[in-house]
Amino acid sequence: MTILKTILGGAAALALSTAAYADELKLAHFSSTKYHLHNEMFLPLAEQIAEATGGATTIRVYPGGELGKGPVKQYDRVLDGVADIVYALPGYTASQFKKTLLVEFPGIVPGNEDITKKMWENIDIISDEFRRTKLLGVWTAEPGKLLMADKKVEKLSDLAGLKIRVPSKNTGLVVEAWGATAVSMPITQVYTSMETGVVDGVLVDTSVLKSFKLGEVTKYVTTGMDGSNSVFMLVMNRDSWDSLDADTQAKLEAIAGAEMSQGGHVTMSTAGVKALEAWAADGGEVVELSAEAKAEFDAASVALAEKMIAELEADGVSAAEWAAALK
Repeated sequence: MTILKTILGGAAALALSTAAYADELKLAHFSSTKYHLHNEMFLPLAEQIAEATGGATTIRVYPGGELGKGPVKQYDRVLDGVADIVYALPGYTASQFKKTLLVEFPGIVPGNEDITKKMWENIDIISDEFRRTKLLGVWTAEPGKLLMADKKVEKLSDLAGLKIRVPSKNTGLVVEAWGATAVSMPITQVYTSMETGVVDGVLVDTSVLKSFKLGEVTKYVTTGMDGSNSVFMLVMNRDSWDSLDADTQAKLEAIAGAEMSQGGHVTMSTAGVKALEAWAADGGEVVELSAEAKAEFDAASVALAEKMIAELEADGVSAAEWAAALK
């Protein structure tokens, strides 16, 4: 049993029941029913709230884009009330989360730090960016690695002229600081793009080697540098939240929040480690950067982070306060 299952009480078929309840909330995500968070966060969350409210409030999980295809529009779906709760990446709507997404830059938080914990210890600094929804969870996975279709990356100069898929604007800036060309696209399109040569690789956490089958089109994984950090969130429509009575709100807040988010981080990080180990055991080659090569990558990343803090401050975003808190 995973840490997240322990926190939330174990997965249950109850979430997919079509029985009528006083309040049935719709939780939408874009991944399959085999996705680790589907089974270790979303279904357990549904069971826990049903148990806490004696069945008066339940959550029905809609996987695989049943309420709208693809991850890019997830945030819009919760704002518009298509779903009551969505699993989304702030990076797809980066203009809404400029301060929060500073954690995407390597050098803002040292690579060996628990970023999810740091975010929740300082959540008040970024709470204004979530004001349009009710924040239930926010967390990061393991820092991203370079998953390459057939080009081996052993030093910074190896990235020159290569096209690297990125999940967000900030990650794109990281890739460009490293000398490559950034290509933005949803994770659901990456397999075909790597297979057909539209992109040479992707900067992402290694859980996708299994969860999105990218291991089948990846020959090399480069690790060792401080990679970018993808941010994930579980947010609720504000009207849906306000429709719950105070007691139910309190129960949902007790279930969600920092502890659930930490479980999400552990689940995704563990999935990444296991996926990389299995992929390597199956013949994939892990490229560990030399100390000299790592220093090249990290110097470029730190310079970019400092530049972005200055630019955001000039735009009136309190980026320096957030960065200092994270450090």
